[in-house]
Amino acid sequence: MTGSYVLKGTFTLMKPSGHTNYYGLVFGGSDLDGPNQSYMYFLVAQDGTWLVKRRNGEATDNVLPKTPNDAVKKPDSTGQSVNALEVRVTPTKIDYVVNGTVLNSAPKAGAKTDGVYGIRVNHLLEVHIDGFGLAK
Repeated sequence: MTGSYVLKGTFTLMKPSGHTNYYGLVFGGSDLDGPNQSYMYFLVAQDGTWLVKRRNGEATDNVLPKTPNDAVKKPDSTGQSVNALEVRVTPTKIDYVVNGTVLNSAPKAGAKTDGVYGIRVNHLLEVHIDGFGLAK
């Protein structure tokens, strides 16, 4: 993917894990099968937090730190939660959206947003994904 786009997916957490684990969208990926892999990821967790990180080889760094927000749904009495995630990339900014709420708008300058896209689900999670895709 290159240029402006919207990457989205609806994630249904089927049951929470015993500790906080994250799931969400990966974008701007390159060299994913080698030691110089690089990508950004926008994730949410069962505790109602979200974050954006960047991976460069073995290193990861926080782009936007772990932050609670009421837009991120926590598991209900059945143990399930549904969160619709979007990464909206324009020529000047990146919007990070959960359930229709823009959690953050960050300048695009310096962010590598072109490349492979996908999903990330940390260990010990059972997640169902619907509506995953990219639109220009």
